[in-house]
Amino acid sequence: MGTPAAAQLLQQWDALGAGLGLAGPRWHREGRRLLRSWSRWPRRYHDLHHLAACLRHAEAHAAALRDPAAVRLALWFHDAVYWPWSRHNESRSAAWAERFLQGAGLAPARIAAVVAHILATARHQPGDDPDTAWVLDIDLAVLGQDRAAYAAFEHGVRSEYRWVRWKTYRAGRSAVLRGFLERPRIYLTDAFHMRCDAAARRTLQEALDALAAGRLFARDL
Repeated sequence: MGTPAAAQLLQQWDALGAGLGLAGPRWHREGRRLLRSWSRWPRRYHDLHHLAACLRHAEAHAAALRDPAAVRLALWFHDAVYWPWSRHNESRSAAWAERFLQGAGLAPARIAAVVAHILATARHQPGDDPDTAWVLDIDLAVLGQDRAAYAAFEHGVRSEYRWVRWKTYRAGRSAVLRGFLERPRIYLTDAFHMRCDAAARRTLQEALDALAAGRLFARDL
């Protein structure tokens, strides 16, 4: 965890706490704890790089958010618990966020928003709060990024699921990608839809074609 990237993220966490009036040793320790969790084996995609990318997107779209702090908190915690073989990552991440933020003294309404944002990432379905759509789109931003970023994503996810037999993984991964491709809109917000939807559809189809051919998405054609 003692890397420049981790140090920069910890500074962002401390700044978030200061903005909420919650900065202090307890807040700082929790940031270090979160960073350790985000760095833990077997993460190869859902790691500090993904967290940093999510926070960059949140910063870029801060003016469009109703509660930028709640969105940032949700992004910090949304993959705080991540074990590829578990179906409870989102609920456990949300419980961690709720437990810590209650102890830190954050307003109950804001905690509820953070928890709702995190839980929505389990099925990537929007909730009543429009900020939830931003959290979901930010989480899926990589689908509409360049080939190198998407290739790193696919290879990272496969590494996280390396304990799954290739035939089983290929079928399961294809179903997941096809599910996104078959949606009327991959991205819920207009900003992400207009900028990323077409690119995401091209990339998802290529990734599905690659899996059908028995391989992972390649960085280069």
